[in-house]
Formats: sequence, structure tokens, C-alpha cells
Amino acid sequence: MRAGRSREDGYAMAALLAGAAVVLIGMAAAAPSWRYLMKNDREEELIFRGGQIADAIQRYQKRNGGALPPSLEVLVKGRFLRREWKDPMTKDGKWRFLRQGEGATVGAPRPGTPTTTRPAAPAVPAGRTVGGFVGVASTSTDKSLRLFNGRQKYDEWTFVVGQPRVVGRAPRVPGTGASPSPRLPPLPGAPAAPDSDTDS
Repeated sequence: MRAGRSREDGYAMAALLAGAAVVLIGMAAAAPSWRYLMKNDREEELIFRGGQIADAIQRYQKRNGGALPPSLEVLVKGRFLRREWKDPMTKDGKWRFLRQGEGATVGAPRPGTPTTTRPAAPAVPAGRTVGGFVGVASTSTDKSLRLFNGRQKYDEWTFVVGQPRVVGRAPRVPGTGASPSPRLPPLPGAPAAPDSDTDS
């Protein structure tokens, strides 16, 4: 009787260990998928929050004669923005605030076009006064899962007034196959910058 019971206990223990092993293998296989889903959710939140901020700046400008907001706090207090959104791609939530004249491009550079490095503006905590700003970008330099305006690094995902927000492939200029490079909107009363893309 005891021998039979110990055999049953042995089978039960073996079945329990086998079940635990299957669960652990399943968890290990699911971990990359879980990380992917979490990153995907944060990317969607980045697009939403960045778009909300860019739209709030546009509303602020319409009501204030084209003036740029000095901070996210001003946008919230003026009811242009629901809350001081933080950058979801970083732990500290700090945005890179884009000032007038910082290059914001869509898509890959055209062949033969010299590439210029954009001066990095310091990361400023959300809500801090930074002078007038025209948009925001993430401070994360990680590679993204999807393309946003033809860019695949979060710090290159710029959210600026009047800039298209294309998720997926970069938009193309009809008939050329080239990606457009929109400039930041000019300051009110400032002379328009010459278009360097036109041939003279």
C-alpha cells in the first residue's frame, strides 16, 4: 500500500514539475511579445500627447496674435491643453522643446543633399518656462517600432504646428518620389526664409 502511494506521489510531483516547466517556457516566450506591446502602447501615447501639444500651441497662437507659448503650464492655465503631458518614452518625462528655426524634416533626406546636424536643445522639465516654443520632441534616442514622418528614432519624432503626422512610410512629393522637408512656421512679422530646395 505504501509503495503504491509513494509511486502516485512521485507521478504527481513529476507532473507538477513538468507543468511548472511548461509555464516557465511559455512566460519566457511571451516576454518579448509583452515588451513589444508595452513599447507599442507608449509609441501610440507619444503620438497622441505630442499631437495634443502641437494642437494646443496652434490654438494659443490663434488667440494671441501668433505669439508662441512660453511653457506647457501656460497652455494648461489658458485651457488650450488639458494637462501637462509628459514624454511617455522616458522615465523622467522631459520633452525637448523646439524653438523657432530648429529643423523639422519629414522622411529621409534626398540623395545628394548634404545632411546637417541639428543643435540639440537642452531637455527641460514639463511646465518649465523655456521661452516661446513651436513644438516638442521626445528625448529618447531609442529606435521606434514604426515610422513617424519617415523617422525611426523617438528624438526625431517632432510635433510642430502645421507639420503632417504620418505614421508608416514617409509621404512622397508627387512625381518625384522624394520626401518633402517642411520648415517650421515663421514667426509673425518675420521675413520668409528663401527656399533652398529650388534650383536657381
